[in-house]
Amino acid sequence: MKTFIWDLDGTLINSYPILLKSLEETFEHFEVPYEINEVRKVVLNQSVVNLLKQTSADYNVKYEEVKILFSDKLRSKNKEIKLMDGALEVLNWTMEKGIENYIYTHKSKNAIEILSRLRIEKYFSEVVTSSNGFQRKPHSEGIEYLMNKYQLEKDHTYYIGDRNLDVEVAINANIKSINLTQPSSEINVNISKLTDIYALF
Repeated sequence: MKTFIWDLDGTLINSYPILLKSLEETFEHFEVPYEINEVRKVVLNQSVVNLLKQTSADYNVKYEEVKILFSDKLRSKNKEIKLMDGALEVLNWTMEKGIENYIYTHKSKNAIEILSRLRIEKYFSEVVTSSNGFQRKPHSEGIEYLMNKYQLEKDHTYYIGDRNLDVEVAINANIKSINLTQPSSEINVNISKLTDIYALF
């Protein structure tokens, strides 16, 4: 049986504009300069956590305060988050094909609220978030948890994401990768849109 483990931000949900706006408001509150291109680069190549930790160190503000305010700003904009183009169609297709779906994301429990509001929580057997306490990507602990719990077959399991970090976690978990931005390789298949997945199966 084929299994898809999905990233969330930038893969299933179009949340980056909301995320960047929340970061801008957070930086403004703490009187920290906001350079959108630099911020976007760190978010895409590393993570929001890395950005907030580096910012707190560089500007001598408490990390926990920055993190809490950012989380509050982001949660207040949940209603503005939309599905990525083709996401619902692909999820319906997976049900028709008997493909199992899971999510492994760095997002907090806020992810569950978003999935519920978008009415797609029913498509996923389990959603693993940062609240589970696993080591962050590219460490494969979160994926290995799902693999072991549900006895998933590595040869038939794919991690679907949009960043290099998502390819790396697939490599570390010894599963295949499908990615919206990274080039095709021995381990990864590049797609330009979610509905390109149809042709792979």
